[in-house]
Amino acid sequence: MAYASSLDQIGPIGNTIDDCAALLSIISGPDDRDSTCVLENPFDFTGAYAERLEGARIGLPRNYFDSGIDGDVKRAVLAAAEELKTAGAYIEEFEMPLMDYIIPAYYIIACAEASSNLSRYDGLKYGYRSAEAKTLSEVYRLSRSDGFGLEVKRRIMLGSFVLSSGYYDAYYKKALQTRALIKDAYNRLFKRFDMILSPVAPTTAYKLEENVNDPMKMYMGDIYTVSVNLAGLPAVALPCGFDRNGLPVGFQIVGSAFSEENLVRIARVYQRRTNHHIKKPEGGTE
Repeated sequence: MAYASSLDQIGPIGNTIDDCAALLSIISGPDDRDSTCVLENPFDFTGAYAERLEGARIGLPRNYFDSGIDGDVKRAVLAAAEELKTAGAYIEEFEMPLMDYIIPAYYIIACAEASSNLSRYDGLKYGYRSAEAKTLSEVYRLSRSDGFGLEVKRRIMLGSFVLSSGYYDAYYKKALQTRALIKDAYNRLFKRFDMILSPVAPTTAYKLEENVNDPMKMYMGDIYTVSVNLAGLPAVALPCGFDRNGLPVGFQIVGSAFSEENLVRIARVYQRRTNHHIKKPEGGTE
């Protein structure tokens, strides 16, 4: 099911980076039935091995760690950066540009595209159809009311609002312009760095439905990851420890376009030097 067509991307999940690399090498490459393919050949990660990371330049966005991040997450991610530094990488802090605009731009674009993509689920040709509907208008209204959850409805309404004639230029058009600026900022950063290291999320996992009535808090959980979708870049997320409650902490490495081989190489070095990917939590304080 399409959510936001220009942002959506699949990615393998595995026990180790080797699992992910094996699956990515299979699903990458040309596909006659997929018009979005851009690679002429599949990825080949058989040579993506290294003992150390001498010469690798990794950027660390300092404003990602200033506020809003849990202390346990911050410590675990900075420890991961130190591990890569010990392996020979050069780590340099920098200020991530446009950070305040990443979440607004992402959710305006995502919700706009979601409202368009989900309009096909009307109870007629696609999706759930309400058994209570007696008329055509009831088919539309009840099927979408019953079939979509609260958060889906919220995003459809937001997307429809920013695409409306009176607000298109004020919101959606500006979000697209911001997206272009974010992509350009990453292009400049990758002239200085080979990779960028950051947390995956500012906190560890919250309880099911805990933030359903506080959408802004829920959306801010994506602050470190959605810029990757906006800029169309590859990234790999790896476990790097646990918080005080035994919940896993992750960090991500972001690379320039089509740098998956470098991402896999760095991830393999990290996993050979650590055991976070096989370690289980011992139980927390709560």
